[in-house]
Amino acid sequence: MFLDLVTDPFLDYLPGDTPVANGLVAPLGDFGACGEECWFAVDGGTVRAPGDGVLRVEGTHLAVDIDYFENHQRKSVTFWVDGATASAPAGPVRAGDPIATGTQIEAGLLGTVEPLSDFVAARRVLPDPTEEPVLAVVSHAEQELRIYRNGAEVGRYEVGFGQADGPKEKRGDNRTPVGLYYLVQKSTGPFDGDFAAYYGGYWMRINYPNAFDAARGLAQGHVDEATASKISSQWQKRQWTPRDTRLGGGIGFHGWASEWSDESSRRMSWGCIVLHLSDVEAIYAALPEGTMVVLF
Repeated sequence: MFLDLVTDPFLDYLPGDTPVANGLVAPLGDFGACGEECWFAVDGGTVRAPGDGVLRVEGTHLAVDIDYFENHQRKSVTFWVDGATASAPAGPVRAGDPIATGTQIEAGLLGTVEPLSDFVAARRVLPDPTEEPVLAVVSHAEQELRIYRNGAEVGRYEVGFGQADGPKEKRGDNRTPVGLYYLVQKSTGPFDGDFAAYYGGYWMRINYPNAFDAARGLAQGHVDEATASKISSQWQKRQWTPRDTRLGGGIGFHGWASEWSDESSRRMSWGCIVLHLSDVEAIYAALPEGTMVVLF
């Protein structure tokens, strides 16, 4: 399936000219709030880049454009400062780099409604697919899996999905998740049960649900706060997350009972990503446990 390189959505997950933040730091640690978007330091303070990004300088107006990943989505935010004196040249900056000094300044964020301090505090650590040694990216729209090693594509495969449309929300909905996960289990069997043949001899489990699924589940009453917190913590550690809640679980990659056609509906599983029998062995070998898996 051909995609124009300019619009190829897979490129969002690969290294490019724009830095991607893997965590944010407090940019105004020397300052105290003196009002909405107003910050004051008695003897002057240092303004720091809140994340890896690109600094722009226009006189006493500075801005750091920051790309970051929220679950499977690549997003952007701009940290801006007025009334400070630039102490760094325009161009790429790293989180925590000094970029300006000042006494009374204005500062804030564009691209979010969250207050600056809350936004940073919630994103001290961020996933960065562009830095993963091995990365698996699956497009629902393109029905395709691509595997990358150190940012270079090493495999491209057609895939199938769950029997129902839309992202997975709860146990039994037969939908395939959308989100960022990690591979936590691999097996070549033997498999038991009535549906053992449908593994196609290979099984690769991802740690669905993740922290974002847990937050949604908490809001919907599918999990309690303790369970949501446990899911979030174990997901960030690339560990198994609870699979016995109303959010469901047991999601992964596997083969099929027989070879299937790309011309079919590809709505085949109870929520897993289905692989061609001709591809599954190579994919199994290419993806070690701990691999980041992005489903978008």
